[in-house]
Amino acid sequence: MNFLENYKRAINNLPEHITEAEVNAEQKISVLIGVSCGQIVKTDVSDVTSVYVRASGDKTGYAYTEDLSEDPNKVILKAYNNGIVSDSYKRDILNSPETAYNSLNAAKCAGTANIINFSDIVAKAMLLENLVRSAVPSINTAFANIRVDTFSSRVINSKGVDVYFTRNVVYAQVKVTAEILGDSVDAACSVSASSIEEIDPDSLVSQINNILRNKIKPGNFQPGEYPVILSHNVGVNIMMTAWQLFSGIKYFDGSTVLKGRLGEYIGSSALSIIDTPFHSGTGYCFPFDCEGTPGKETILVDKGKFTGLMHNLSSSSHLNAQPSGNAGRVALLTGNVPTDVIVTPKICFIQPGVRSVEEMLKDMGDGVYITESYDIFHSINIGSGDFAIPCRGIVIKDGKPHHSVTALTICGNLINLFNNIEETGNDLLIDEFLLRSYCVGSPSIRLSKLQVNGK
Repeated sequence: MNFLENYKRAINNLPEHITEAEVNAEQKISVLIGVSCGQIVKTDVSDVTSVYVRASGDKTGYAYTEDLSEDPNKVILKAYNNGIVSDSYKRDILNSPETAYNSLNAAKCAGTANIINFSDIVAKAMLLENLVRSAVPSINTAFANIRVDTFSSRVINSKGVDVYFTRNVVYAQVKVTAEILGDSVDAACSVSASSIEEIDPDSLVSQINNILRNKIKPGNFQPGEYPVILSHNVGVNIMMTAWQLFSGIKYFDGSTVLKGRLGEYIGSSALSIIDTPFHSGTGYCFPFDCEGTPGKETILVDKGKFTGLMHNLSSSSHLNAQPSGNAGRVALLTGNVPTDVIVTPKICFIQPGVRSVEEMLKDMGDGVYITESYDIFHSINIGSGDFAIPCRGIVIKDGKPHHSVTALTICGNLINLFNNIEETGNDLLIDEFLLRSYCVGSPSIRLSKLQVNGK
C-alpha cells in the first residue's frame, strides 16, 4: 500500500475549506480452487484494493476509488464536494491517536498473512473432496473448494492516526448431492481458519453426514406451540439480522425493539451474546475497524441481561459510551458501493453450552427440530422483534426423529424467543457474512416453546 504515502501527504496539507480528512484502504487478494471427481473444476484469482475517503468542512462527504494512481488531492476534494450536495447535514467524528493506539489487539493478527502455496490449496481441496465422496456412499456429486483470502487494511487521518494490519483466512466449503429415500437432496457446510493446516476435513465430513441423516421420510404436521430445538445454522441465519438489535446507532434513534432497555433482562439465564475481534472458531480477526478504533470484546447480553451495545465513534458520542471498534460499511444487502460509516459486528455470537444436540433432543422428548431456515432478511422486524421464518424440520417423538416436514414457518417475537431459551448446545458455528466484512455465530438452541405452523 505504498500509494497511501501520497494520501498521507495530502491529508496533512488540506486546503483551508477542508478541515479534516480520513482514508481507509482495504486490499483483498483471493485464490479459490474447486474440485470435483478428483479434478480441478474451478479456479478464481482476484486482487482488489478499495480506497474509501471522507472529508469534512461544515459537513462530511464520501468518495470511493479503485484507481490507485488517481491524484489523492482530487479524491479528497471529490469527497468534500459530495458532502456539499448531500441531503445529510451530519459531520462525522474522526479518530484521535489516543483512541486508535490504545490497544495491543493488532499484535494478535501479526504474522497470520503468511504466503500459502498454490499446490497446498489444491492438495487440501483434493483431500477434502475425496474424503467426503468416500465417507458417504449415497453421494451422486461432491464439490469441495478451498479459498484463501489475504486481507490488509490501513487507516490514516489528518489527526495523525496511522494503523495497519493484515491477515489470512482459509475458507473451506463442501457441497454434495445425495440419493436419500429415492430423492436427490443437497447438503453443504463450511469452516474457516487462519491456515491450511487448521482446516479439519474430518469435521466437515461429519457435518455433511449429520445433515444427510436429517433427510428422513416426510409426514404430516399439526400447527401449534411446541418445544423446539433450532439447529446451529438456523441460529446463524437468525443472528445475521438479529445483531442489529445491539447497534448503538439503532438504539440511539429508537429503531430497535430494545430501545430504552439497556440494563434490563431481555432473555433467560441461558442466553449470552458476545461481540469480539477474535475467536478460535474462525480464521477471521478484526483488530481495528474502518475508523481505526481498536476492536474490543463487548458482552451484549450476560445471562439474559442486556448489558452492552456495539459502537462506532458517532454512536458512542451520542450515548456517552466508549467506541468498541464496530465501525463498518456493509450492514445488510446493498447494490451500491457502501461509503457511509455505520455500525456492524466483528464476530457476534451466542455463547455455546456444554451438551450435544443429541442430548438436548433426548431431553426434549416430543417436539420439533428445526434444521434449515430461509429468507431471513425479509422475515425479522428489528423494530418490533416479530418474525415469521420459513423453514423445514423434523418431528421428534420420545427424543428420536419421527418424520420430516418441509413447509414450516416459525413465528413469534425475538424477545419471547430469548426468554424461552432453556439451553444452548456445544456446537457453535461461526460463519462469514456480506463481503466477508464480519461474522455471526450460534450454537443449537433449545426452546421451551415456539409457534410452528405447517401442514
